[in-house]
Amino acid sequence: MRLVFSLFTCIMLFACSETVKTESPSETPQEPKVAPIKNMDEGTKESTGSVSRFTVATFLQPEGWGYYISENGKQIINQQTIPGVPGNQGFKTSEEALKVAELVRSKLERATFPPTISEEELQKLGISWRN
Repeated sequence: MRLVFSLFTCIMLFACSETVKTESPSETPQEPKVAPIKNMDEGTKESTGSVSRFTVATFLQPEGWGYYISENGKQIINQQTIPGVPGNQGFKTSEEALKVAELVRSKLERATFPPTISEEELQKLGISWRN
C-alpha cells in the first residue's frame, strides 16, 4: 500500500509541475509591423541631408482637401480646413494642401510650436480661399 501511495504521489508531482521554457534570442517574438499610411511621404530628406521624423499625407473630404502630419508614425495633426483663415473650407487641390503641410512640417522640425500659419504665408504659397 505504501508503494502505491508513493507512486501515486510521484505521478501527481510530475503531472502538476510546470515546465519553464527559456527562449533563445532567435525565438524572441518580433514586434508587429505597422503598415504605412496611404499617401505618406515617408523619409523625406531635408536640406541638411538628414531624414525627417515627420511625414505628411493629403486626403479628400466633402469640404475639400486636407492633410495629416505624423511624427515617427504617430499622427499628430489632422488638418481638415485651411489654417489661418476663418471658416471650414478645405484646400482646393491636393497640391495646395501638400504645400501648407510641408510648411507646417518645416516649422515642427525647427521646434516652432504651435506651428501656426498666417494669411501672408498662405498668399506666398499661392493658396486661394474664399472669405
